[in-house]
Amino acid sequence: MKALTYLLSRIIKNSLREFVKNPGKIVLALIILFGLAMTVLSTFSAPPLLEEARDVKELIAIAMLLYLFIFLSGALRGLSSGGTFYSMADVNLLFSTPVSQNKILVYGLIKQAGVSLFVGLLLIFQYPNIRNFYGLGPVGMIVLLIGYCVTMFCAQLTAMAIYSFTSSNDKARKVLRAVIYIMVAAEVLYVGISAYTAAQGEPAQLLTAGAAAVNTLPVYLFPIAGWLTAAAYGVISGALVPAVLGCTAVVLFSVGLVAAVVRHHSDFYEDVLKATEVSFSAITAKKEGTVAEALPKNIKLGKQGLGKGQGASAFYYKHLVEERRSRIFLFDMNSLIFIVVIIALSVFMRKAGIITLFISATYMQIFSVALGRWARELLLPYVYLVPQSPFRKLLMISLENIRKIVLEAVVIFIPVGLIMGLGPVGILFVIIGRIGYGILFMAGNFMIERLFGSVSSKVLVMTFYFIALFLIAIPGIVVGVLISSLLPNASESVAVLGTAVWNIPVSLLIAFLCRNILNYAEMNNR
Repeated sequence: MKALTYLLSRIIKNSLREFVKNPGKIVLALIILFGLAMTVLSTFSAPPLLEEARDVKELIAIAMLLYLFIFLSGALRGLSSGGTFYSMADVNLLFSTPVSQNKILVYGLIKQAGVSLFVGLLLIFQYPNIRNFYGLGPVGMIVLLIGYCVTMFCAQLTAMAIYSFTSSNDKARKVLRAVIYIMVAAEVLYVGISAYTAAQGEPAQLLTAGAAAVNTLPVYLFPIAGWLTAAAYGVISGALVPAVLGCTAVVLFSVGLVAAVVRHHSDFYEDVLKATEVSFSAITAKKEGTVAEALPKNIKLGKQGLGKGQGASAFYYKHLVEERRSRIFLFDMNSLIFIVVIIALSVFMRKAGIITLFISATYMQIFSVALGRWARELLLPYVYLVPQSPFRKLLMISLENIRKIVLEAVVIFIPVGLIMGLGPVGILFVIIGRIGYGILFMAGNFMIERLFGSVSSKVLVMTFYFIALFLIAIPGIVVGVLISSLLPNASESVAVLGTAVWNIPVSLLIAFLCRNILNYAEMNNR
């Protein structure tokens, strides 16, 4: 165990040394620390948005949905590639040493706990909204943060255990997948029926009834997500029994899984090898600024060929074919997650106004638009060889992403507008504002590729990307504020429309000025 302790200490020490020697990481850390400081100051200096705090059961219901999504998305990986706590360096060096498998497993658990805690710190940025709407104190926020970290940890542990027990048994994987889906469907059906019955058919009461239905024993019995939700509710509300029972169930579950993996399966190294390779490939692709798209194991042959397109427009129809193969209904899984989250937020934030929700949706949009199919074309030689103007080629490889931005805006803000009581004109204005920011984020990517396409430090590139987007978006925000101030009787959706007045023209200008990224492949040599 001394060797593993030494290894862990050297990893921490070398990471700190690398951090100090990397200006991009230092700048990014300063930005994050500044954001955290501003979050804390704004939280305790600004007055609450609502005179009367909302029922804390609504917050617990949101936490339950978050924990459930994290746990299921992580645990279900165990039915395909598995979960891992290790890096390729661990696989190549640590696994070949004469160290006990049990000790190596403990080492991986400690590393994963640290990673989960670090990622969970990002939830602090949401504390102002949580405090303003629900009156939650610092202790309650810490409890939700710990629950988030424990959920991530248990999801990875469960994925590894599932893969260890079912990797060689297709029938067991199918049965386990069916059991998980049935459990989730049963919980959803229970909450839906309970909420509808309690609301007595009144739409205005569905939210309160749904939150109350989540805070009941059948939901609390759901593994990990339900147990942690019960524990969080118990601590926040001062109920000792659910807090103790929830924490105890999580501890027993985690210890039981570790013991089962250690005693049942002898090929521990083989079980985590594949998952480690998949994780390493994804991390390497992100560091290099590329997109690693997972390919399905079983491919069904459907419609073949592009059907349309000539010259640069062939790239657009090629992207449509690729998008059709990866989507579920109209969108891929990531887009569906963002859509569901934003619509769910509109239910809880309908009294705060469309501006507050639009800011949250725009923040999420940065990550959904950051890299599209157009970015993959820059890594291949074909787009550079097409004998057409660079600007036309840039527009064609971006058209599929623009189409996706428009569809997302419509699908998101029609139901959001109806929930928040916007009229048809207001919904149209918000949709245009959403499209404007989506195009602006794409233009920001063009600018990054034009200026830093061959820079190896992706941390520095992303830092500049966020700073540049913030500076470019400021005039649009000013335009929206001016419009709303000059028209005092106008709705908030008019201010959102005002941002598009700036965002769309400046985005087209940036795209035109950066068209030369398709002149020379060397500019994007990654």
